[in-house]
Amino acid sequence: GDRQLSKEPIANLSIAGDCYMTFVNQKTKGRTSDVPLRVLLPRRTLQVLTGKARYDYSHGIRNQDILTERRVSVTMRESPLHTK
Repeated sequence: GDRQLSKEPIANLSIAGDCYMTFVNQKTKGRTSDVPLRVLLPRRTLQVLTGKARYDYSHGIRNQDILTERRVSVTMRESPLHTK
């Protein structure tokens, strides 16, 4: 998946629109102690994913977690052109 295709870090700039991003720990997924984490990303937020947040958690924004009528964001990541 995406975790293996691009290098660290991933940066997401939320330009317009507030939302919640949900993180799910992939190493504990399905355990009763596993609770998804919802993080508020207000407009004008720069989020940088590295380390455990980058590799141990899946992340996404559900439609119902977009809090404004319009959301604009830019995601930046470095991806190699060739695989080894």
